[in-house]
Formats: sequence, C-alpha cells, structure tokens
Amino acid sequence: MSSFPARRAAGALCLVGTSVVAPVAGATTHHPASAVTSPVAAPPVSGVVQDEVGRPLANVDVVVSEAGRATTTAADGTFTLRGLGAGTYHLNFLLLGYAPGHVAVTVPESGAPVRVTVTLKATTVRLQTAVVTATPTGTDPMAITQSTAELSGKALSRELGASVAQTLSNEPGLAMRYNGPAANVPVIRGLTGERILVLQDGQRAADLSSASSDHALSIDPLNAQRIEVVRGPASLLYGNNALGGVVNVISNDIPTEVPGHLAGDFGTQAESVNPGGAVSAGLTAPVTRRVAVSARLNARSLDDVRAGGDVRQLGTFSRNQGAVLGLGYVGVDATGGLAYRGQRFDYGLPTAAGDPEEGGHIRGQRSEGVGRFDLNVNRAGVETVRLDGTAQWYRHDEVENTGAVGTSFDLATQTMNATARTLWAPGFKGALGLSGLFKQYASTGEEALTPAANSTSGGLFVYQEIPLGTVVTDTTAESRRAHLQLGGRYDVYRIRSIAGDAKFGPGRTTTFTNVSGSLGASAPLGRYVTLSGSASRAFRAPTVEELYSNAFHAAVGTYDVGSPSLRAEVNTGVDGIVRARSGRTSVQVSAYANRIANFIAPNLVRDTTLADEGTVPLNVYAQRDAAMHGVEGQLEAEVVRHLVVGAVGDVVRGRFTSGGALPFLPSGRLGGSLRWDTGRFFLGGDVRHGFAQSQVSQPGCAPADRARLGPGGALPSDPTSDTPCVDVPTPAYTLLNLNAGATWLVRGLSHSVTLRVDNAGDTRYFDASSRIKSFTANPGRNVSLVYKLLY
Repeated sequence: MSSFPARRAAGALCLVGTSVVAPVAGATTHHPASAVTSPVAAPPVSGVVQDEVGRPLANVDVVVSEAGRATTTAADGTFTLRGLGAGTYHLNFLLLGYAPGHVAVTVPESGAPVRVTVTLKATTVRLQTAVVTATPTGTDPMAITQSTAELSGKALSRELGASVAQTLSNEPGLAMRYNGPAANVPVIRGLTGERILVLQDGQRAADLSSASSDHALSIDPLNAQRIEVVRGPASLLYGNNALGGVVNVISNDIPTEVPGHLAGDFGTQAESVNPGGAVSAGLTAPVTRRVAVSARLNARSLDDVRAGGDVRQLGTFSRNQGAVLGLGYVGVDATGGLAYRGQRFDYGLPTAAGDPEEGGHIRGQRSEGVGRFDLNVNRAGVETVRLDGTAQWYRHDEVENTGAVGTSFDLATQTMNATARTLWAPGFKGALGLSGLFKQYASTGEEALTPAANSTSGGLFVYQEIPLGTVVTDTTAESRRAHLQLGGRYDVYRIRSIAGDAKFGPGRTTTFTNVSGSLGASAPLGRYVTLSGSASRAFRAPTVEELYSNAFHAAVGTYDVGSPSLRAEVNTGVDGIVRARSGRTSVQVSAYANRIANFIAPNLVRDTTLADEGTVPLNVYAQRDAAMHGVEGQLEAEVVRHLVVGAVGDVVRGRFTSGGALPFLPSGRLGGSLRWDTGRFFLGGDVRHGFAQSQVSQPGCAPADRARLGPGGALPSDPTSDTPCVDVPTPAYTLLNLNAGATWLVRGLSHSVTLRVDNAGDTRYFDASSRIKSFTANPGRNVSLVYKLLY
C-alpha cells in the first residue's frame, strides 16, 4: 500500500472520526442522562411486540426506515428507541415465522414517551417490508415507485448461498455473473459489473469485484440480517455505478440503539457441491445507558465445486475470514458510531483446460473504517441531518501456480456524504444530499492491465414526495393515497491516469458531468393493490480499464486497448409495477424499457500475436446505443390453510440499436413452488425452467451443451471470425429444488434450521450469464444445511 497517498486516506478517516465523535461528546456534555424525558427533547418511542394470543415475542428486529436505526426486543417483547427527532417514522418488525409488522408513528417535539403495541401474525407467505435502499424517506413498501426485492428471515435462510450473487440469483429480474463459487456478482435486468452498485449498510463496498469477472465480492452473505435490491436505475441517490440497480447487504455493524440485554446471533452453513462450510457469530452489548459495542467473526472454507454430472471443476476453491468491531452512541438529539471491518480471502481461478498446471489463485484483504453521525435539527423544514463516510483499503495479488505474483492490485477509497431529511408541510417529505467519492488505484507487475489512476467524484441531489389529494392523518394509510416522488442530481466525475510504464503513455485527465433525474407516481387500486410507475435518467462514467488499458487480459483471453475518448453511458428508462398484498397473498409484477446511450462493450477487431501468449483477439473498447426491455413477476398465496403455492418468472431482451445482442444476457425463466408451511415448520420444493438463450454476442458458436475444448485445452473458435467462443448459446434446462425447515423459541432464544437440496436431479446445465459457460457447467446437486440462533 506504500504506493498510495496514504496520508489522504488517513486524513479522510480522521475527518469521519471527528465528525462522529466530537458532536457525540458534545451531546453528552449538554444533555445528561436525565434529559431523555426532558420536555426540551423529543420523547423516546417504546412498545411491546406480541403474537396473536398476547404472548411477548423476543428477538424481533425493529427497523426505523428513515433513520437507518435498528434494535431488537427483549425477552418480554419490549423495545425502546431513543434519540429520534420530532417527525413521522416507519417502524418495521421482522421475526422468523411471522409476517412483517409495519407501524408509522409521529414523534412530537416534547411530551410523554410514544408507546405502541404491535401484534405479529404467524404467516406462511413471504411479505416484503420497507426497503430503505430505495428512498431516503422510508416510504411504505407498497408505495415505492421502483421495483424492489428484500430477503430476510425464512426467505433468506431458504436462499442463502456461498455468495451474495448466489443468494439473490433466484429472485425475479436477478441472475449471477458466474466465474466459480467465489468470483461472482449480481446481475440485475441483464446488467452487471460497473453498472450495479453493491453496498454494505448503505456504503459502497470498495473492492474490485465489478472490474473483472475473476474478481470476487468481499461480502459474506452469512453476515447479513437482510438483503435489499432496487431494480433499475438508482443514480438519483447513489450517483455513478448505479445505472442498472443497487444491492444493499445490511448487517448493522454500527449499533444504532443500546439494547437492554446482551443481543446477538450465530449462524453456520454447510454445502456438498463445493464441500465445506461457513460460520458467523456476532453480539451487541450495552456499555452504558447511551453506549453499546458490537463484534463479529466469520469464516468460510470451500473445496472445488462439482458441476452437473459430478464433474469436479479445478481452481474453484475459496477461503475467507473476517472480523468486525463497532461502537455506537445514542444521545438525546444525536446518535453516531464507528466500525472497523477487516477481511482476508484466497480463491482459485477456473481454467478452460482444467489442468492443475494452469490457472492460479487470488489472495488479498480489505479493511474499512466507517463513521456515521445523525443530528436531530427540527428547524426550517429540516428534520434530521446525517453525516457519514468511509475509508477503505483493498489489495489483492494474482498468484500463478508457480507461486509467482503476476499482478498486484491496490485500491484506496474514501467516501463522504451529508443528507438532510426534510418536511416542508404535512405529507411533503423529502431529502437534500451531498456526496464525495475519492479513489486511488494501481496495478503493478509484468501483466499490469492499466496505469495507476486517481478519480474524484462529487454529487448534489434533491428528492421530494408530494401527496395528491387530501393528506390523511392516519399515518398507517400512506399507501392508500396517491403521491408523486421526484428528484434530480448533478454529478462531476474526474479520472486522472498517472504516467509510469511506457506502454500506457503520458498521464491524462478526463472529466464527466451529468444531470440525473426521476419522476415516479403511486396510486392505490383498492385496499390491497397499488399501481406505481417511474421514468428516470441515470449515468455511468467509463472505468480506468475502458479508458486506458493496454495489455493482455488473462481473465478473458484478449489483448485489451482502452479508448480515452469514451463518453459516459446514459440510461433513460420507464418502469411500471403492480403490487398486491394481504395476509395470505403477495404479488409484484413489473415491466420496463430502457435505452442506454453510449453503451460501452468489448469490441474484438482482429487477432494480434504476443510473444508469450501466441495469437489472441485484440479488443478495443467501443460504445454504441443499446435498448433493453423485460418483464418480471413473483406471486405467493396460501390457497388453503398452511398450503402455499408460488410462481416466478422473468425475461429480458437487449440489443444494440445498430444490430447485435448485448453480451451475456440471462435466459428467460419460469418457475412454480409448493410449500406446506405452518409458520414454525415448512416442507416444499420448486421447479425452475430456464429457456434456451440464442440471443448472444457470438451466435456463430455452438451451444454450451457439453465440454468442447480443443487440442491442448483451447476454447473452440467461432468459424466465422476465428475468435474464441466465450458468449455462447445455452440450451434450455429444468431444475428441481427441495427444502424443509423449522423455527422454534426456547427461553427467549430463537432457533431456525433449513435443509435444502438444490438441483436435486444433478442436472448438467449452463447459465447464459455465466462467464465460464463455454467450458464448464453450473453447480450440480447441492445439499445445504443452514442453522441460525438469535438471542
């Protein structure tokens, strides 16, 4: 890391720490403990959560959507939230085996504590709660104008995989850019990589997973309390890299409430398809009335994956270990905290030849300091102000099987954000925000693909919700009135390459400016149904690889040449959503269309000869306009007592407007499920059919229906162009998955066990979005066991 401006990174971390700790210390000085119920401070919110017969429920997650705050109920079902400013808040209550609870409360500027009693009903149907990633105001989930998804509780346990992408891959509209069980990232509506932003607790996961298909996402899903997804453009709130959508892995590493008891969780997972398992343990403990600490340890170790037909794919092992330490302060009119995350990883690289003398592995580490500070203002229409930031250091080495390091990658990232939540009049909720992003990147070694480069980004956004018609005083009826959601954002993004290796030429600076915006509307269609729609404009600036590459890229087998004249991608799209939800039914169906100007993609222009690699394709990054459209939907319904049926499906189509399919588009899917579910026990299964995908960027290649390696393990070539077949057509397939599980409470401890059999028929199939589909199939039969304990 010595090659980086470490003083700049350290300064950012000091700034974050100062912004968090200093105001908190001041709050302690001016507001002693007795001030919690003082008439000059907003009162706390307290309550009890119970089941339908009045028994208290322990270990219920209580999430305050707008404030990003969370706590859990004690053994007697009680909870208290202190330090919320005056205003209206959405409280969401989550517990395995129960339907999510949702209550909107109004906190006055002073007075007696606000008390609520919440009754959770046992349910067999997956019901979505509020998705805090979608809006800064915590809108009712039925009224969000973008398509969203959320995994928590039993649904998360049933889908939990070895990676975040694998965990989400069965959700409609989502797939996986597969490069083995470690190096994979989410695909949203056919877009992936630098077009999808992955967050952890609302902050960018500053690794290199989006830059190349052989780079892994450095977040373990076993640490997640829930995972949220926003499908479609989200640049309004998040700026660059959110052109296709956002994934937010929520682990609540900074305590946002002081629990009245020692709270925590323990989880473990075992799998057979890549033999091995994972473990994660965390706790949050009160230190004083206003201070809490949290800690977490996790580890995962997996052997090589077994593809369909029990074929071992060499170079797909994975190892990682991580630790988290957090500190939180909850005051009268201010809350804040710090957290440190550290992770080490080592995983193999699958090769076409399957030869143990080929390939290699990637080893590295990521460390991160996170700070957050919330101030209750309640003046001039501003309710709260949040200051947050991160300082992250990432490094990995690409190690050949000889032990030599081919390339080393270093990335230092700092983020700073300020967000004010506003209420100009009853029902007129909104937010104003500033953001800054600073990155220092370098790759060194004989195989370095790009020059070192620094990038700086700044953004300003405004967001507003406008009720249509009379504003009702019943805050729980928010989704039963029509309203608009609109916003705009201005961004400046600058990237500067640094002169070094002669092959990259002199240093250059490129600047991009962009205006993004969105307009959405939501209207009720009866008591249980809402219709929403949105139109948006989002952007993505080119990456350092797309601008300045000039080297052989071993991960994809091409010699890559960047194009410094590339312009920013701009996505203009529309999205329509129908949602229906009752105690026994949950439905969400979406249709969308996008036009992406200046879509950047690899462009194989001819072959070139290298001394060490022989003849390889020459790729010069280019851009053309593209269009995409699709439909996705999901339904679950309890048709008779305890019997739940479900259906899911999606399809996306994308082409360059000048002709030709976009690369690696997922195939269309259709599935159905049947589950016997009492709320405490479930037993069921589902069938998923993936349709053949012939809309590929290399239509001249033969379908990926068998191992087709040529002499010496080389990939076959497209007979019309003599370039290696990588994005090949994939045949149709059908998978059977089985699952069973139980949830039970013992002395305030919540236990859950889930047993899954994925691909029960050990079908040999090829996923259209897989980056290694040309030489290996997707994972075969997998027996997975997940155990979770909440206390």
